[in-house]
Amino acid sequence: MQTIQINNPEIENFLTSNYGDDTQSLLKDFVKFVKLSIDDSYSAISKDEARTRITKAVEEVKNGEAILLTQDEYDRDINEFLRTL
Repeated sequence: MQTIQINNPEIENFLTSNYGDDTQSLLKDFVKFVKLSIDDSYSAISKDEARTRITKAVEEVKNGEAILLTQDEYDRDINEFLRTL
């Protein structure tokens, strides 16, 4: 068995307040997090496909066709996404 040492008071407080001594739930959630981090459920694409998609996105921005978020909209969206992890 391995031990993970956390030197971050914010994370330590989060773990203590959310899990306390419930190491089984903590382990279960940690395993789920690792699995989701490894497989994001998006299908793999080739380098050429990635290059094509990026080129298209850049052209959309240059041509004013892209829908861009304001900083507040981005902050709201990313914070909501992070809460789902």
